Amino acid sequence: MQHQPEQQMLKFTFRTGEVSIDLNKCTAPKCRFACVKACRFYGRAVLKIAGGKPALAVSPEEAPRLCNECLACEINCGLHGNNAIKIALPLFGLQEYRKNVRAFE
Repeated sequence: MQHQPEQQMLKFTFRTGEVSIDLNKCTAPKCRFACVKACRFYGRAVLKIAGGKPALAVSPEEAPRLCNECLACEINCGLHGNNAIKIALPLFGLQEYRKNVRAFE
């Protein structure tokens, strides 16, 4: 039986969604910390480097206030890393809208 490494996830919420970073899938420092650089350049430096992996530079309570929702961390991880970052942006009211649109078809 193979030993599966425990999945390490860094998650934090912001005003309209949630960022999830799969630290097992993360290829840092090989990607040159693309997500942290993007957060510093386009965002508000919510991410930092700690122990060779991305980490929160602020408290989880401060992250929703400071994150400007630029989505650059996910995009740059996809371009230069291993797609370890997923951002969930729930679209409130989408099901209701779709139901109403189908009613008029």
